[in-house]
Amino acid sequence: MKTILLYQRWFVIVTVFSSIQVSAQCPANIGFEQGDFTNWICSIGKVDGTGTVSVSGTAPVPGRHTMLKNTFPQAKDPFGHFSVNCPNGSNYSIQLGNSSTGAQAERVSYEFTIPAGQNIFSIIYNYAVVLQNPNHNPYEQPRFTAYVFDVNANQYIDCPSFSFVADGNLPGFKQSDVDKTVLYKEWSPVTIKLIGYAGKTIRLEFTTNDCTKGGHFGYAYVDVNENCTSPISGNVFCNGQSKISLTSPFGFKQYDWYDSSFSNQLGSSNVLTLSPPPPVGTKIALILTPYPGYGCLDTVYTTIQQSPDAFNFILKDSVSSCINLGADITKPIVSAGSTPNLNFYYYTDPDGLIYLGTPKNVTSAGTYYIKAQNTAGCTDIKPITVFINPSPDVKLASAINNSTVAICKPAVLDLTSSSVVNVNGNYNISYWKDIDAIISLPSPNNIQSSGTYYIKATDNYGCYTTLPLTALVDNPPVFSVTPLITDCGFASININKSVTGIAGNYTYSYWTDAATSNPLNNTDSIVQSGTYYIKANTALGCSTTLPVTVKVNPNPTLTVSNPSPVTFPVTVDVYSTFSKLNGINYSFWKNAALTNPVTNPASLDSSGTYYIKATDSLGCTAVKAISVVIKEPTIVPPNAFSPNGDGINDTWQIQYLHARNPQCVVQVFNRAGQMVFQSNGYAKPWDGRYQGNLLPFGTYYYIIKQNSFSQPISGSITILP
Repeated sequence: MKTILLYQRWFVIVTVFSSIQVSAQCPANIGFEQGDFTNWICSIGKVDGTGTVSVSGTAPVPGRHTMLKNTFPQAKDPFGHFSVNCPNGSNYSIQLGNSSTGAQAERVSYEFTIPAGQNIFSIIYNYAVVLQNPNHNPYEQPRFTAYVFDVNANQYIDCPSFSFVADGNLPGFKQSDVDKTVLYKEWSPVTIKLIGYAGKTIRLEFTTNDCTKGGHFGYAYVDVNENCTSPISGNVFCNGQSKISLTSPFGFKQYDWYDSSFSNQLGSSNVLTLSPPPPVGTKIALILTPYPGYGCLDTVYTTIQQSPDAFNFILKDSVSSCINLGADITKPIVSAGSTPNLNFYYYTDPDGLIYLGTPKNVTSAGTYYIKAQNTAGCTDIKPITVFINPSPDVKLASAINNSTVAICKPAVLDLTSSSVVNVNGNYNISYWKDIDAIISLPSPNNIQSSGTYYIKATDNYGCYTTLPLTALVDNPPVFSVTPLITDCGFASININKSVTGIAGNYTYSYWTDAATSNPLNNTDSIVQSGTYYIKANTALGCSTTLPVTVKVNPNPTLTVSNPSPVTFPVTVDVYSTFSKLNGINYSFWKNAALTNPVTNPASLDSSGTYYIKATDSLGCTAVKAISVVIKEPTIVPPNAFSPNGDGINDTWQIQYLHARNPQCVVQVFNRAGQMVFQSNGYAKPWDGRYQGNLLPFGTYYYIIKQNSFSQPISGSITILP
């Protein structure tokens, strides 16, 4: 087995040559032409740090064992831009692995027994490779292997078995224009020629694995030949044929055709045309030389045969179709008059080397080639010209976005209008409810309900273009507003203030004019009376606009001035701080929220901020704050008193210190520092008692704290008899 190094980012695409003709000698579904994995064994697993792959059998895992149908347009490899389906005309290939990482490994294998007596058994597989380079050691790199295993001998057959890992010097590879770290190689064939294996069991194995560190990935595409006889076709000619064309598999480096003695070279291209055909029984040899490192040098043989069967291949010179339909050159009318039961193959070149992947849907004008073959193997290839007519030039009007138009009742949609569709030519225009143009639209100029409709333009050749148009029919918004909003100073017409009777989920905007051309930006602070407009829009853009009249009344005039500071017991008359106006009601408050009223506005005896509220007959108000400063008087406590009950100086009374100042704290201590009296706010004078008992005569000490910001006053006081 050969190991091929590729130091770049990697994928692998492998296909084994698949002919549409099925030989009875080939194992069933070896080329996936049933469109499934019948007779194949699928496996998944891991690759360890030594590069050893361990897998176990499983049902096909989507994304790791994926069946791919040859479709139109053909899918392309994202790095090499070549078709992921082998260009041999087969209907199915598979994708093995994916672009995920994680040290994953995938395998498909097919085990079969070569028929007894079939000592020369040939299989050809094609591959295309794309590899990613993680710059690991070779055994750690992502890898693809294509092995042929002799089950009876319990060993791999060396020549057709390959193991690919990354090496930037691998010949035949190209650099991707998508990612410069990616190298790829397009389709190339490998011949598996098994001589002397009749009756033995053979297993094909195709395996992909990520790098051993789990950060880089790989996958493969596989397709196996379902004609396991000689890879040379066209060796049979019928009566009346003047030439014979022998065709070998494409993709080898060199083709050398010889007579059976190898003394005379007959040709050196993929196709050998002999005219007239050589005598029946002539044996012709072909040496297939692969590109270096990509297969085994092989010699295959074919023998010229003649069939008495009728063979008459008649082909039309040309066909025409529309680009949106594509030309189907497989239709019986294309080869009408030919010998019945011929098999047909379709190519893009006169030698029949490059298969036409989509003969049922040819969308490019040009010359193509059809090869006919009867059951005896007689073949002929002829050209056919395909003309492609363009589709009618019709487009939706530029005002219609994303094939959707919104209609607001009571308006209707007219599909026949030039504002809907632009027609550039003389076409037949029809209108339908379905894309297949089966259910006609009876009134295309009067669409009143939501739905998707179809406009079909057909030319004289039957080519057509169908344009879908989705109509979204909506009702205008239904809502109501407060017609008149009266407020003081400024007004608000936001949705919570003025919109009522909401019957839908609308968005609102505000405007200064009925045409809704000048937006109103200050909806919460309108200072000028007038008529404003509220516009409601549905999600589809249908709208209704309603007017709102706003009347803004001025707030009353209130001018205040702070009073001059005074010293208690002098008080402040708040009425002296502003000019009183007729028709205005005034109220006075201790807090800005106007919840704590002033009970004595004519004789304020405490410092603080007070609020004057002026209210007119319309309920409009103005509020101003004044700052009142009332200084505390000088405190001179008495230094003695005699609580003897004679009615003279029985209590220790401090002038101007009273309960109006709740922050005031008076404390008296004896000589031992024990507090014998405390009064918060000085609610009452001290009577010389402690816990109800008259204290002894003598000297005591006091501390007076008027408030939190003034200095305490201290001194002594004597209780006299």
